[in-house]
Amino acid sequence: MSSNNTFRGGVHPLHGAHEGKSPTRGQAVIDYTAETVTIMMGMHLGAPSTPTVQVGDHVKLGQQIADPVGFLGLPVHASVSGEVIAVGPVQSVMNPAAMAVTIKNDFKDEWVDTLEPLGDVETCDPTKIVPAIKAAGVCGQGGASFPTHVKFAVKEGQYCDTIIVNGAECETHLTCDHRLMLEQSKRIVDGLRAAMRALDVKKGVIAIEDNKPDAIEAMRKAAEGRDGVEIMPLMTKYPQGGEKQLIQVVTGREVPTKKLPLDVHVIVLNVSTAKSIADAVIEGKPLITRITTVTGHVVRPCNFRVRVGTMVDELIAECGGYSIPEDQVGKVVMGGAMTGFPCPNTTHIPIAKANGGVVVYSEEESKDYDEDPCIRCGRCVEACPIGLNPYKLKYFCDAGDMKRAGEWCVMDCVVCGSCSYICPAHRRLTSSFKAMKDKIAAEARKGKG
Repeated sequence: MSSNNTFRGGVHPLHGAHEGKSPTRGQAVIDYTAETVTIMMGMHLGAPSTPTVQVGDHVKLGQQIADPVGFLGLPVHASVSGEVIAVGPVQSVMNPAAMAVTIKNDFKDEWVDTLEPLGDVETCDPTKIVPAIKAAGVCGQGGASFPTHVKFAVKEGQYCDTIIVNGAECETHLTCDHRLMLEQSKRIVDGLRAAMRALDVKKGVIAIEDNKPDAIEAMRKAAEGRDGVEIMPLMTKYPQGGEKQLIQVVTGREVPTKKLPLDVHVIVLNVSTAKSIADAVIEGKPLITRITTVTGHVVRPCNFRVRVGTMVDELIAECGGYSIPEDQVGKVVMGGAMTGFPCPNTTHIPIAKANGGVVVYSEEESKDYDEDPCIRCGRCVEACPIGLNPYKLKYFCDAGDMKRAGEWCVMDCVVCGSCSYICPAHRRLTSSFKAMKDKIAAEARKGKG
């Protein structure tokens, strides 16, 4: 199966040794339940939630254990039933002291009795769908962690005519979305239909890269007879699953600089997010589990369905441990090779709502190359899916020149890593751009404060 649906630029890391998907592509999802879970309060974009439980409290499965804070806030829920044994800061991927609640699992899986299911997505009250999504703590599970109910907040003068479900899974190594499409295809379509009914949208597109023909077929069968839902195969190329690239390919529309998908009348959801929407609407269940691929240099690469708050080191152990001597283990990355974040000197880090993968690299694979001078080959320009000039932009970023970096559209960078991947001089382009974007965003927040 092949497709010509694609975008300008991009790279092809998804071949041969760089792809990394073959060890888990055919591995059915395995349920893994930990003895304790450490649930982060800041698993979504926005202010961390405020814990509402104390040490010694007994909680039930799905019980709200933290209240949302601010416009982008989300509630947080217990992913196991049992006793709260700690409330306080722990190490996370991005923060050495992030607030969390730790629960000792009693393995009773006793559900809280306050769930409010709406029932069938085709017949439930559409005005109750978005509140149900918010109450369930649903955020983007493709990596961005943006609160889903906020995506649905259509302002006066705006409208949405297309909802895209992202099944591209273009990142290396990860197969969690692929397995979800094979094993829970109907739930994904249910989630899309719930979103369409909530906003009275008539067109829904599930977009899948053409290196997943079995997933395309499974989703087509699940979508049969569902109003307004179509399946669109995409050319396999990175970053095909980028939000702006996906919108351009599916609709032909380009999201303008400093604008959002809704400004071109589109909302994009990850397939896992769509499934979580269905769970929230049909059963009233909060987002407390996700599928996570654990692969690389482990004995048995696996796709796990884990409770939010499960530790990375436990999953590696469940895979049989490292397949190479421990002194040869390099980086352990949360995510894939292109956009993942390395664990900071420890793998005792909890899985959050958006963590779709854990990849173990060897020391040789993890080594950093020295930067060589730019040779003006232009490959980074050809690869950039946004149409930026990365080689030029890097000079301003490295010099700390926010004004010139802004003028050269650094804030439009999607931090996909294509430029760094393709650069023969091993220039650290993407990291420079991310640092500058963070700096500009921090200054903007100061200005608003």
